[in-house]
Parts: sequence; structure tokens; C-alpha cells
Amino acid sequence: SVDTDFLIPEYLAMWLSRQEFDRYARFHSWGSARENFSYEDMKNVQIPIPSIENQKSIVNIFKAYKERIAINEKLKAQIKDICPILIKGSIEEARKAKEA
Repeated sequence: SVDTDFLIPEYLAMWLSRQEFDRYARFHSWGSARENFSYEDMKNVQIPIPSIENQKSIVNIFKAYKERIAINEKLKAQIKDICPILIKGSIEEARKAKEA
């Protein structure tokens, strides 16, 4: 649990899910078959903690960014499905214009 007067859980989760933290944890882990990153190691991690207002802003920006990525992926899938139809239609229109 976190002290929500000091740290927003979404901000902490966002920070810990970053690729940079993954690389940090892998570099500081130990073990031969599996990496081990203990709670004691975790206590040594320094996380920049801005004001609550800034944390909220960062979390909101990140959520909007992720939502826009999802919308973009949906649009790309729709365009991919529609593209052959549009190309076929444009070719037919070009033939009609050429004949006229």
C-alpha cells in the first residue's frame, strides 16, 4: 500500500512498468537460471516523486496517450480492411473516366 497523500498508486505503477525500470531491475538482479530482485533491492530504488498535482497530470497524460494508441490501432485495422475496396473502386472509376 502507499500513502495516497504522498504518492498516487497509478503513478507508482506507471513508473515501475517502464522499460527503464525493467532494465534496472535486470541489471541489479542476481541468479543464474532466473533473475531475483528482492524486496531489499527494491527498497534501494529511488523514484522521483513530484507533487500530487503533477503526479495526477502525468497519470492523466499517460492514460490519454495509451487511449490514443488503442484508437490508432483500431483505425489502422479498419483502414486495412477497407483499403482493398477503396483501391478497387478507384481503379473502376479511373477506367470509367478513361472510357468517357
